[in-house]
Amino acid sequence: MLQTVRYQVFVSSTYTDLATERAEVLQAVWEMDCIPTGMEAFVASNESQWEVIKRVINECDYYVLIIGGRYGSITEDGISYTEKEYRYAKELAIPVLAFVHSNPDEIPVGKSEKDSALQKKLTNFRLEVTSTHPVRFWSTASELGGVVSRSLNREIKINPRLGWIRNDGNSPIALLERVNKLSEENQRLQAIAAQSREEEIILDLEQGQDEVTLRGTTVISPIAGGRSTREDWHAEASWDDIFKDIGPALINEASETVLKDLIARFAGWASYPTGYQSTGSSDIFPETWNEVVVQFRALGLIDKGTKKRGVNDSNSYWRITPKGDNYLVNLMARKRKEMPSKVVGKGES
Repeated sequence: MLQTVRYQVFVSSTYTDLATERAEVLQAVWEMDCIPTGMEAFVASNESQWEVIKRVINECDYYVLIIGGRYGSITEDGISYTEKEYRYAKELAIPVLAFVHSNPDEIPVGKSEKDSALQKKLTNFRLEVTSTHPVRFWSTASELGGVVSRSLNREIKINPRLGWIRNDGNSPIALLERVNKLSEENQRLQAIAAQSREEEIILDLEQGQDEVTLRGTTVISPIAGGRSTREDWHAEASWDDIFKDIGPALINEASETVLKDLIARFAGWASYPTGYQSTGSSDIFPETWNEVVVQFRALGLIDKGTKKRGVNDSNSYWRITPKGDNYLVNLMARKRKEMPSKVVGKGES
């Protein structure tokens, strides 16, 4: 489907001496279904005048330069705003269409530069433009409007720019928006599918009330007193039992040493020879630690710590994940006991 592209055209010139000429040019641009802009479009702003001008030029497709008998207001760079606009348009590689008065000596004195320094600047500027671009000459406002119209029409044909397209629902912009929405929906569905696959994988893992054997060493002593010895221990515990034990420590991150010590407390669940008991100083085997940490990572309940530590701290740290935090709360939060039904007595209703 063909779309109507409208090009934005920046019209640059001095103002008071070329007000009539600018009006003719703006009208010619409008009649070509293009969007003319220039100093008429500048509004009061907290930004500097030049920042506003730059922003307007940035949005334009073509740059029309009109040179008459005045050089114009001087910027802080020592050149006129018209020349500064021209140089900025060239810097952005915007096509420049230049229109120079054909008989400068015939321009009325009231529309000519009187200051000799500014006259010299205008002469140099005119020479630079005419030597750089295939300029078109004009002598009257009506003639200028026709010359600009024909020149701009030709430039658009040989050097089409991006322009602006009405977003009526059928334009490429609307199509791009629909493509973006479909892409977002596709990503959402892929995320759901990935989560579903992840949940299927997790369902195949041991968790919750499934039990694991914890192993380590501990010091046992005769209950009646006597010589203590270090012996191996093993105890069965569910994954929930372990997570309830280490989970609270993970909320603000915990070192591997702290977590190992917490798991080693399950030595109290082990069975020992008759007449002996564990008296502390327990630890766990590396294999047990690796099994526990891998399982909880696979379930998405814990992850590596992220807090910055001192340079001398060589310990590894672990933290609870958002999923793990939610799981721990549901696992440990105290549930309210069911309230007994109230018996309605005599005289009550």
